[in-house]
Formats: sequence, structure tokens, C-alpha cells
Amino acid sequence: MYTYQTDGVDITTWNLPEDATARLGTGWISGDMAFSPDGGALVVATTIGCWWYDLNTMELRAWWNTEQGMLSEITFSHDGQWVATGDWEGDVRIYETQNLQCVAKIGVPKNPEGVMGAARSLRFSQDGQHLTLSHLIIRLDDGPFSRDRTGRGRYFSVYDWKVNTDTSIASFTVPPKLDRWNFGPHSLCPQALSPDGSLIAYTSAPHITSVMHTETGEPIAEFPDDYTDTPWKGCNRLVFSPCGKYLVATNYGNKYHIWNVQNETLEILPTEYMENSQMCKGIPTYTSDGTLWIVGFSNRKVVIWNATLQKTVNTFECWMPLNGKFSNEKSHFALRNIYGELQVWTRGNPSTVKSLPTHISRGVIDIRFSKDSRTLLSCHDPAGYRLWDVAKRQVKRTFSSPFTNLVGVVATSHSRELLAVVENKQIRVWNLTSDTQIAELLGASMKVDIVFSPSAEYIANVIRQNTIRIWDLASNSQVAELSQNPSPKVLRMGFSRTGKYFVSVHGDSFTIWDTTRWEKRHDVTLPMDQSYKQVLFHPKDKHVILVPNEDSIFIWDLKSGEHTGQLDTTECLDPSIYRGTLQDLTHLNELSGTTFRRIWGKIWLSPCDTHMAGILRRSKIPNEIRIWDSTTLETCMVIIPPKGCEKPQTLRYSPCGKYLAVGAQWQEGQKIISVRLWDVETGENIHTFWGHRSDVWSLDFSPDGELLASGSYDGTILLWDVKPFIGT
Repeated sequence: MYTYQTDGVDITTWNLPEDATARLGTGWISGDMAFSPDGGALVVATTIGCWWYDLNTMELRAWWNTEQGMLSEITFSHDGQWVATGDWEGDVRIYETQNLQCVAKIGVPKNPEGVMGAARSLRFSQDGQHLTLSHLIIRLDDGPFSRDRTGRGRYFSVYDWKVNTDTSIASFTVPPKLDRWNFGPHSLCPQALSPDGSLIAYTSAPHITSVMHTETGEPIAEFPDDYTDTPWKGCNRLVFSPCGKYLVATNYGNKYHIWNVQNETLEILPTEYMENSQMCKGIPTYTSDGTLWIVGFSNRKVVIWNATLQKTVNTFECWMPLNGKFSNEKSHFALRNIYGELQVWTRGNPSTVKSLPTHISRGVIDIRFSKDSRTLLSCHDPAGYRLWDVAKRQVKRTFSSPFTNLVGVVATSHSRELLAVVENKQIRVWNLTSDTQIAELLGASMKVDIVFSPSAEYIANVIRQNTIRIWDLASNSQVAELSQNPSPKVLRMGFSRTGKYFVSVHGDSFTIWDTTRWEKRHDVTLPMDQSYKQVLFHPKDKHVILVPNEDSIFIWDLKSGEHTGQLDTTECLDPSIYRGTLQDLTHLNELSGTTFRRIWGKIWLSPCDTHMAGILRRSKIPNEIRIWDSTTLETCMVIIPPKGCEKPQTLRYSPCGKYLAVGAQWQEGQKIISVRLWDVETGENIHTFWGHRSDVWSLDFSPDGELLASGSYDGTILLWDVKPFIGT
């Protein structure tokens, strides 16, 4: 546990791991937010711990619970003496508010039906003696590569945490009423706890809300919540009235309704709290005097609604808000949006809204240093870009473009340091050196690459899914429009290294274009119709490599359009090219011939263009880091990662080309994830950095060779000093 007082101290240097020089970002808000009962503080549960904000100044005052990380929930006791947190692995910790010392831990036992999901819905009883929590039991049905997570029920528990944290005084499982009900890996259905803690309300099926006794599991009532007159059905949030007699539900639309729990009747019919919207999220809450408030979220707006008086208190703009929490007396409301920004609304005359952009949205999917190593560009999932001043460790500019996780919404040019961003079907091109917009181009698809030519003279984009426009950036004019007849959907495209050729990939075929006159040279039929994630060109325009999601990697001659072979991903029989510990190599030999291989992520060319490196995933670990000769396309070396890095996630060459940085994927039981440096010539792991709480998604070396930046799913970027290990 670590606590700090800010007082102007640079928080980017707090509790840094060894060899790190800075941490950019304070993690994405992976869990809940909570106001202290006295209204003086706001605490936020993130992927790297808890952050304590002073509500009057909105300054950070403390950072604690860093050892738990990946938090899902946070709540105060009613008297403010305790604060409890829950994480994604199901564990709960209780802290004393005054000194933030951990006084108790509740470890949830593994369930034989599946894996316990995140600890959620933490609630203290009025006397602070009991704590309720819930989990979603999930199961991975189809192996390590499956994303099919099937809900097997909810697990509710009640603990007398001051007496015994090993055994709950009551617990029960609520199975869903459907055989298959997918919740996702860490989500839970809506739930509410009555003020006295005796009742739990929850969604027992997509359109059914049930109420039961907390300690006995005895069912009390069951209510339908199917809004037949709205396109979005089902319950979004639940809350009990202070007396416990009424239960309020909001839907995935713009309405709320109230049930009488005691009489099992609908007290108030579905009622609108904001103008009609296709998709809204309402958060209901009661004041101590019984006044019902609802905060409504739409894609661009937040509405504060007094349901008792049936009037709007305030509205303000916010792009795609996701979650929020009221303070006790509803004088403040904290919310986070899709960009990871934290905003706080304060009731008053006039009302105010403050933004706290220190939290990054989930996942840093790409990072790029500028040529002078002074600026870092980061791209975030699901939305947004940030331009960082490396020396000051501050955000210089935020580019708020939605859907950056879709391929092609961002493109960068290292030759002129340009950034192209798609917004509302327009391409905005920014000069990152001068921090100015230099072009605005009309018409763009959100689902296909936008790419620069090698010299950044041209930019290509797709319109109507099957037509490619080529723009001259100097004149901001269209110079060509490329289409097929019939016109297949464009999936990928790219310029060759010299800029002489342009390739468009269509799933079952690809086309080679001559950029001198923008004429078609070859239409090439591919072996099978599938998706492709990368178009890679030989340095001297000798051939093009198409990297599919699943199948073999084929190679084609650019000049003739003929198939010349495929990249070697087969099992290598020469033991001399393998590198790894004796134990890892022995395990690899045991799995020989029994595992399926596929390329994971991109293939990278070395700076001197002599070699290529990529990650080969297997259906069973260990996986491989493979290095090929870029001319012969034959395997030169196979590195078997050691324990803790069995699933490499991303890699990047150092500027000198002598080293590879490899970031790992999280594996069950791991608390800290590694970034390893490998000597390309010897295959030796020369150093390992430990710091991120989850998957390392992106890497980049500064061009001067002094820093390595690693971006993670945990929403942070760590800057590592690599000079002691690779020089400059």
C-alpha cells in the first residue's frame, strides 16, 4: 500500500517500478466511483489501484491499493470509517479511511461450476458490521482462443467481516433462467440492496427482475420489465427507496418505472425522463428525504432529472458517458466517458462541470515516438489519441475521435510526422510538429485502412466500402479513384516501400496498382476468402506479404503478380536455431507436432531491413518469437519465451536493430506483467522490466535509443530507461 500527498508533486513518478522513468496516465476506471459520506472526497477504482480526490480542489491526494490492481468496485461504510474495494479476481479488501491501512481481506473460494468473475455490488450494512457482495460465475467453453464466455449464474454472499472473513454468514447462487446468457468476462446484471440490507433485487433473466431475502435466499417477488414500446428492452439500473418499500428500474432507453415490493404491483408506469433516444442509460438514486433523482446518458448528453418534481435540473454535453455515481445528498455527480475522462457535476446556481483527464480510456493499442524523441503519440481503445510531451510528462493535445479500435481510423507518417484521424466520415490531417491541421478531406469509411504514401505525398482512404480515393496533400485535391468491376469490398491496402506500387486486398483477391498513372497492373486470386490484418512489403519492392488472421502467409511478386511462396511458420526441425531454457525446450519437444500455429499481431521489419520478426501463437504454450531472413523468408531463429512470458503479445525492434522488446499477455495468477529485451544475434534475454498490471499491447523505442515506451491494457504508459542495457 502506498499513500501520497500531492502538494504539487509530479504524480507520474509515484511508486515507479525499477528502471522506469515515468508513468503516463493514471489507469482507466475499471470499477466504480464513490463519494465519502461527508462529501469531502471522491475515490475512483482503476486498473492500477485507488485514487483519492479532494472534492473541493479536485486535486489528487492519495493513491493506494496498488498491489491489488484491476479493481471492479469501491464503497464507503455509512459512517465513513471504512472503505472496501473488490477486484476482477473476486477478492475484497477493507481499509480504514483515516490511514488507508488494510484491516481485512475476503478471498472468495473458487466455484466448481466455473470461474468467479469480478467482485461487485459491495454494500455495507447500516451498522458497518456486514458486507454484501456478488460475483458472476463464468466459464470459458471452447479453449484458450475462445471469446465465448457463458454466464452460469450469480453468487451472492453476506460477510460479518469484523468476525470472520473466511466464511460468509449467508451465500447462495442464482442460476439464470436461460441456458445461455452471455454477460462478458467482467460484467454483472443490475442489482440493488435494500437500505436495511435484508433484500436483494437483481435481473434474473433479460426481462425479469427478482427480489429475495439476503440471508435465506427466499424469493419475495418477481417483476417483468419488458418495455414493449421501445427498441431497447431490459433493465439497466435498480435502486430501493429509503423506506425499502419501492424499487426503481431504468431501462436501456429513456424511461423509468417503480414497483411496490410489498404489494408486488407496478406503482408508476414507464415514464420518460429525457427526450426520446434510441439508446440511453439511466442511473436512479434517492435522497434521504425520499426525492428520486435520475441521471440520463445519451451518446452526447447528460441530463440531471428530478423525478419527484418531474423536471430537468440540468443538462451538459459529454461524448458517450459510460458510468456515474451521486454523492450522498446529490450535490455532486461523478461520471466517466468513453475517453476515460472523469467529470464532476456540482449542483448550484449555476451548476458547474469539471473535467479531470488524467485517466486514459481502456487500453493503449499503439504508441509512436516522434523523430526527435521529444513527443509520444498514443492511441487508445475504444477511443481517443493523446500527444505527450516526454520531458514534461504532460498531455499536449487530445484528439477525440471515436472508434480508434476499428482498423484505419488513425494513420501516422514518420517521414513528415503527420496524423490522419477519421471523424464523421471526414479525414483530418494534423502536422504533429507544428500542432496544426493541414488538411480536411471529405468521404471516408470507418472500417478500412487510411494510409500514407512513404513520403506522405498522398493519402488513400476507402469510401462506400469498395472505392479507394487517393488525395494529394499538398493541394488537398483528389488525384485518383480506384474501383473494381464488379467492386469487391476493400479490406486492407498499402503503399510499397518505394511508393511505386499500391495494393488493395479484397478477401478473395487483391489488386496491384501502378502509382505513376494509377493504373491497374494485376488482379490476383487468393487461395481462399478470408480477412487479412497486414500488408507488408519487401524493402526493395521485390514482393508483398499478405498476413491473414488464420491461414498461411502467402508471398507475391509485385512486378509479375505471381505467387512466389509462403512465409515459413512450420515446425523447425533444426534444433540449433532454437533459443530458450532447457526446461522450455524440453516442454516444446513434448508438444512437437501436436499444436496449431498462427501469427499473432503484426510482423515487423528490422531497421536495416535484413530480418523480420513475429509472434507465433500455439493452441498450447509455449509460444514462439520467430525471426526470418527478409530476402529468403527462411527461419533464422526461434525464441521460446520463459515462464511469465509464455504468451508474448507485441514486439518492436530497437533503432539499431540488435534488440527486440517483447511485451507479454496477462495469464491467470499473474499480478505484474513483463517486458523483455532480447539480443537478436544470440537469442539471449538480456533484461526484463516488470510494471504493468495487465497485457502489454504496444511498444516503441525512442529514435535516440534511450527510452522504451510500453502501453498496456491497464491504461498506462511506462517509460523505461534502456541505456544501461542496449546503449544508445
